[in-house]
Amino acid sequence: MDTLHCDSVGALKAAIGRYGPSALYRGQVQHFPSADGFPSLSTSFQREGCIPDLMIRWMYYARRALDHLVKGWEAVGDLATDQAILQHYGWRSFFLDASGDPRVGSWFASHRFESTMVIDMVEDCFEDPVWLRTQNARFVPAGGTGNLYIISKKALRRRSIQAVHLSEIATREGVPRYVRQDAYMVGPLIQAGLSGDCVLCHITAPTDVFRELAKGLSTAWLFPEPSDDPVYRELLSMPWEKVRHVQDSGLEGFKRALELPEYSSHLRKHMPARSAMYRPFWTRDLPPPPGHQGRADEQIVQILCGSSLYHGYSKPQIRHPQIMKLLAACEEISIEYDGLVYYGMDCIYGKGVGVVKMGGDVFCVFEYGVEHPGLRIMDVKRFYGVHYRVAEGGIWERFAHEDDCNCGSEHIESFSLLGRVDQALKEGWINCVEPGLYVQKGVDPTSDKRATWGEPY
Repeated sequence: MDTLHCDSVGALKAAIGRYGPSALYRGQVQHFPSADGFPSLSTSFQREGCIPDLMIRWMYYARRALDHLVKGWEAVGDLATDQAILQHYGWRSFFLDASGDPRVGSWFASHRFESTMVIDMVEDCFEDPVWLRTQNARFVPAGGTGNLYIISKKALRRRSIQAVHLSEIATREGVPRYVRQDAYMVGPLIQAGLSGDCVLCHITAPTDVFRELAKGLSTAWLFPEPSDDPVYRELLSMPWEKVRHVQDSGLEGFKRALELPEYSSHLRKHMPARSAMYRPFWTRDLPPPPGHQGRADEQIVQILCGSSLYHGYSKPQIRHPQIMKLLAACEEISIEYDGLVYYGMDCIYGKGVGVVKMGGDVFCVFEYGVEHPGLRIMDVKRFYGVHYRVAEGGIWERFAHEDDCNCGSEHIESFSLLGRVDQALKEGWINCVEPGLYVQKGVDPTSDKRATWGEPY
């Protein structure tokens, strides 16, 4: 690895030019050396650790964003492109981010990231006041010396390390920040950071020299607003969730379901109806809706679960012996998530997946959701599902039914969830806590007392 110091823009351009057009660039204000003298270029997971439940939720919404927004995208579970969303919008990944543009690397070598949690009082769409917590962020010009690392694509290939150019997940419209930044994902790096022999050169220079090379770039350009960046817009549309285990002294506080750095304010004094503010609740605890009779739930088994199980990824299983044991003693199973699932359907959010007997060996697998403008629950409704016949040997076989959902999807995510729940029941991650009620370990089975029906709006 070469080491160079440049005191002028001319010298910096000449140094960068030595390494040809196939290099990648990573800029940092601070330099962290490893014991062998090479730069310590570690991933955010290696530095900060993993929170599995939150990681899986981020991964779920990253895939949904790609499904909705990217040209020709098919959800094939590609780790680099999935984690590109995490890395570039504020969460952690097993990859290093780099750029194909030395100007972008120079900008990051000369600007320092800062963030602060801020609490604002706003009103929901019904003019009920709440506190909302956001992570306000900015990049400020740094002083002293910056660092630019030039990474060899050839050396990465030699070590079988990916360098995925994120232009391949360009959206149908708008310009995501990873496209503006000409971003690459380098990795995955699971056990250790990037090997030193992949770094061609470590260039140091005064930060004002790096800023001069990056002249014309800015936070607003590199991190475009949601009006220009559809991925950012999608992530900012997630529901708000009540901050739990905080003493209730009147006004309630909420945070984004996916907390991410925000480089300008996206709050309004009067928040729109599509900004759901979720008080944790289970549908079993809700009273009957206004004007409706209570239902007899004794034939429904309810399973309460969290993000790690509900949003997890798994291949569909063709047999569900634990599920079948429950269905032998009830008419329906309800698998409910401890949160709201964003679908991009205005005020309608997913809440769970159900399996109901249709007679004989036929079962319908469906989703159900809630209408939840602002703080209020307006309705719980079922969506059309798909149908399966359980054949000899307990094999679930999909077949066409006149009452199938006509959206064109096979709803594989819902069917895959059955397999994860079946495995969790078998291995004791989900346990029966009272007749007809099963709860995943670590999930709070109680509901917020303020979560109840709202008046029509």
